[in-house]
Amino acid sequence: MSSHAKETLQEAGFEVSLLESAFAGASTGLARQAALLGYNPILACGGDGTVLEVVNGLEGTASMMGILPYGRGNDVCKDLGLPIGREEALQTIIHGRPRSVDAVKCRGRAFLGVGGVGVDGQAAVNAEKWKRFLPKVGVSYILVGFWTMAFFRPFTLELILDGERHQFGHTYVVAVGNTSTYAQGMKILPKASFQDGLLDACVITSKSHLHIFPLFFKVFSGEHIKDPGVRYFQGKELQLNCLDPHRTIHCFADGEMFGALPNHYSACPNQIQILYPEGTK
Repeated sequence: MSSHAKETLQEAGFEVSLLESAFAGASTGLARQAALLGYNPILACGGDGTVLEVVNGLEGTASMMGILPYGRGNDVCKDLGLPIGREEALQTIIHGRPRSVDAVKCRGRAFLGVGGVGVDGQAAVNAEKWKRFLPKVGVSYILVGFWTMAFFRPFTLELILDGERHQFGHTYVVAVGNTSTYAQGMKILPKASFQDGLLDACVITSKSHLHIFPLFFKVFSGEHIKDPGVRYFQGKELQLNCLDPHRTIHCFADGEMFGALPNHYSACPNQIQILYPEGTK
């Protein structure tokens, strides 16, 4: 948090205590500690990863969350309809009203945005490996994604949604979440809502790299779901399995790794209260 933000909140009558995260995952414990001490709201000052950690720290507490978007992409903040300008975000903290938001839970952790499996998960692994060579701009993630896709070997997917089983060959991507966009505005889940109590899932398959590249450009508008190689689902409980032996299919969500398949995803209605601008419906 900047000194300006701290001073603005103090002038508005807030008691401000700054807790700095010293390592990945630390914000979860810090948020829980602050909530148990009675602080309310708890502010997540950072990007998507910080928001994810604070959401998990506040689970089961009475504290609501405010977001000051200091990250590179801030996709979760954008897709929740929250202001990404820092002055507007500060005014939301000061004058805002709480609103219930759904989450998705996987491996004991909740996330608010979109989880990616396959090309997306591998791209997240590659981005971490190459981060010292990448420009510090959001478009670098898209470039890594396309590079990863060029060399990705598609896999055989088993998807079980609310007990109904599906199988897909030549799978490149599975996206799971409550919000529509990720990776700097790619509208991968155009039907998603963070207040309908459901999770959305999109499976992208293709038998040819020549087809998959132009298909991915359609993701920016959400038109990809009209392609015959794309299937879209909505439900409450989702199991994803890789049926190819000896394959490691990486998974990530909101900028954090979520292991590898198999993974189970659950819709979590009204997971957290988040401060929204006054008058938001």
